[in-house]
Amino acid sequence: MEAKTDTQAKPHVTFYTKAGCHLCDEARDILDEIAAEIPYDLTEIDIRRDMELFEQYRYRIPVILLDETLIAEGRIEYSDLATAFEV
Repeated sequence: MEAKTDTQAKPHVTFYTKAGCHLCDEARDILDEIAAEIPYDLTEIDIRRDMELFEQYRYRIPVILLDETLIAEGRIEYSDLATAFEV
């Protein structure tokens, strides 16, 4: 009988945000709720630190990518992320 091992890598989430963004704060709370059910690695990026990212995302934030695939942006609902994470 084979020993059960957890070889599946955790999903990776990239979260584009900036301070003072209430939609970003709400999205981060939802990400925290998801993390309680499914562990994932998180990279949080403040778009103000990179002018190119700022230009790309300033009217779209928050923006969430799951394993490099865009899953949600703007006003994000729990159901959007739950579906993407298959919770």
